[in-house]
Amino acid sequence: MGLQSAAWLGALAALIVSCGLSAVLAWCGPVDRPRARGMHAAPTPTAGGLALLGGTAAALVAGLHAMRASGGVDLAFTGAVAVALAHGLLGAVDDVLDLGAKGKLMVQLVLALAFAVLVHPARIPLSATFGLELPWPVAVGGVALWMIVTVNAVNFMDGSNGLIAGALAIVLGGLGLRALNGADATLPVVLLGAAGACAGFLPWNYPTARLFQGDAGALFLGALAAAIAVVAAGPGRMAGALNLFTAPIALTPLLTDVLLTLLGRARRKERLFDAHKQHLYQRWLAAHAGDHAALARRVWLIVGAYTAAAISVARGDPLSAALVFGVGVAGAVAGWLWLDRRLTRSG
Repeated sequence: MGLQSAAWLGALAALIVSCGLSAVLAWCGPVDRPRARGMHAAPTPTAGGLALLGGTAAALVAGLHAMRASGGVDLAFTGAVAVALAHGLLGAVDDVLDLGAKGKLMVQLVLALAFAVLVHPARIPLSATFGLELPWPVAVGGVALWMIVTVNAVNFMDGSNGLIAGALAIVLGGLGLRALNGADATLPVVLLGAAGACAGFLPWNYPTARLFQGDAGALFLGALAAAIAVVAAGPGRMAGALNLFTAPIALTPLLTDVLLTLLGRARRKERLFDAHKQHLYQRWLAAHAGDHAALARRVWLIVGAYTAAAISVARGDPLSAALVFGVGVAGAVAGWLWLDRRLTRSG
């Protein structure tokens, strides 16, 4: 089986398995009660993240032969899948037992550091011939910070029907399509598989939420995106499949809302671990009668534009990718400030 055939077969298997498991979980899964930071008023079945894990696993099984034929699975990729699975299981436990923000963060820190010790870049390439060499503590700390920020950004943004499942389907699917041009089957199989799993779950979460993905899904997707970004940029056998800026560019809109919201809360001396509804997307929902479908479509469009920019420079000159990243961040911050001011004035 060819590389492309294996990747598409994996995506199809992921979609079918995820959709089927979502149906089961919507019928008999644990129920998420309305909470202070949530945007939903009715109890809704949760743990749909288990469908995302199951769908992605089905993609890996379907593409196993092609992955072996193209060189097999190396330690870096194994570590990426393992840390994503560990985050998903952590989220599943939290969905049932409610571990608390601080306890969950401590476990995430341990997982992020373990992965960072295993997989971290030795340098940041700035051109075809020049790069910034990274001391070991800086490289490990940078990867751990990237993972913690990305995982929690995805989790914090998972508060509106279809928003995160659709956005991550776009990001992971876009990166997977870009990786199809390479000679290795591993990256496209897992990326398109995870995107297919998101697509299979989406009908149960959008436009009306019959099932939430819960922390199991949000932590899994965030960790997978963060870890695969590191693996694809190097080190390891798949180094160079994507550059170090590709995933950060695609995820910029989500990261911007989370980081600027937390910065604003810190400036107002508010407790960062307390539940709140101050993210820009939550305020937009409140100002538009809770129109989850309209919000999701807008976020998908923005994330799609950033993902298109990311894959356009995924294998080009690193300096060009860095410039695109900088422009993207500036644009996201400007857009966030404009919408923040508009929502504040509208009351």
